[in-house]
Amino acid sequence: MFNELTKLFGGQRKERRHSPRKKARFNISWVKNGNELIPGVGMEMSLNGLLMATKTPPGVPDFDIIMEIGGRKIRTRLHTARSGSIIRENQQWTVIGATYSGIAADDYDAIVRFCKDMPMEVHNRAAAELAAMDKSDDAYRMLPMRVQQHVLDALIRLGRLDMPQPNQQPLLRMSSLGIQAGKHRLAVHSRIAGGHGSDPQQFDSVIVIDDSGTVKVES
Repeated sequence: MFNELTKLFGGQRKERRHSPRKKARFNISWVKNGNELIPGVGMEMSLNGLLMATKTPPGVPDFDIIMEIGGRKIRTRLHTARSGSIIRENQQWTVIGATYSGIAADDYDAIVRFCKDMPMEVHNRAAAELAAMDKSDDAYRMLPMRVQQHVLDALIRLGRLDMPQPNQQPLLRMSSLGIQAGKHRLAVHSRIAGGHGSDPQQFDSVIVIDDSGTVKVES
């Protein structure tokens, strides 16, 4: 059944030429009211977005999902590019083709590896330790990718973060402090790796992001 749905609702020919795509079943749920998981079926993934089916559609064009690929759970925000309904075995399914609109850099790297059949490995021990401390670091992961880069650049300029190497997660954790005067305030814990056996340096910062995506380090 899902092979049929993939053929009907999969990416356009132009997308297939320019973006590696992988047809594979994977676990996926969309997030309702902040914490309720509504199950679905992942059917196809590319570097730009994915194809999923669910019996209970989100009903809005932008929504969060949690999916699992290669043993890694990834939370990302999607924007619906196309959708349609189909009945199979007397059940109605909504099929959604969506693009990524908010995803962490390390999670996007995992998607690239999945689509290109590369090893799904974590090469950086310090980054893995930070991830273990807070696996639900959604304040950073849900930022648009360009804003994520602005956050990294600001911390690197202040000497509070090492420049990440290719295939390396940035050494930081982030949590939301809420919204004040229309600006998002985030608490950031970052590290600089120690050299020659010395301990890593740790920093706590407060970052303010306005609606235009401008990033300011407040403290």
